[in-house]
Amino acid sequence: MEENQGAKEEIPELEKLIKEKIRLAKKLGITGEDASPVGGYELTDEFKRMKEIDLRLWELVK
Repeated sequence: MEENQGAKEEIPELEKLIKEKIRLAKKLGITGEDASPVGGYELTDEFKRMKEIDLRLWELVK
């Protein structure tokens, strides 16, 4: 039963992280219909956060 509760807690975190990553990517202009990357986006705190999210997402789904 404890395993099920852990899985249920991970799903909201997974969804939250995905939504945050999409929001950041849109802000930086690297995704979406009218994608137009912000100059130097790779150096921004937002991009750094996206990389952190990627690492956490990998931990959740592996």
